[in-house]
Amino acid sequence: MIHEDRAESAVEFLRDTAEQYGQMRGRVAYAEGNLRRVKALEMLNKEGGLGMREAEALGSDAYLAALEDEQNAVAEFETLRAKREAAVLTIEVWRSQNSTRRQGL
Repeated sequence: MIHEDRAESAVEFLRDTAEQYGQMRGRVAYAEGNLRRVKALEMLNKEGGLGMREAEALGSDAYLAALEDEQNAVAEFETLRAKREAAVLTIEVWRSQNSTRRQGL
């Protein structure tokens, strides 16, 4: 049984993390774009054929750093998203329980 105070906490959590959620989504989008940018810049600095330049760019320290940044951004975003989804489910269960109780079932 989910109590009203837990449902209220879930609503507050959703409200309080709305801006953070948006900022984190923006960080993910930036990290994804930056990964492509770093690859392109690294390829420009390499010599040889396209395949060789791409391989060297993907193996570079700069690309690895950008890849790690993207991984961190996605992990943080997905963690917050999962917590927000759990809060939504808590509210939905509470609503369902109260509806059933009001109906006398």
